[in-house]
Amino acid sequence: MAITINGVEYDEDKLDNNVKNSIRQVQNANQQISMLQADLQNQQIIAQYHSKFVEDNLPEAETEAPTEAADVGSPDQ
Repeated sequence: MAITINGVEYDEDKLDNNVKNSIRQVQNANQQISMLQADLQNQQIIAQYHSKFVEDNLPEAETEAPTEAADVGSPDQ
């Protein structure tokens, strides 16, 4: 079986076992990266959806009339 690396084909049977193992590790790492990127995108979508849901379903904010400062007199009194 031929393996192509950087545009060059290599006979798998002629590769060192450590090289074959490293090729598998690169493939596994690339698959994990792809899965993590897809999961990150899904989590971002979920967070956006729920944030909007919360905003859309909050009760009306209660606004209080501003309170005036108590008149405690001036320091001269």
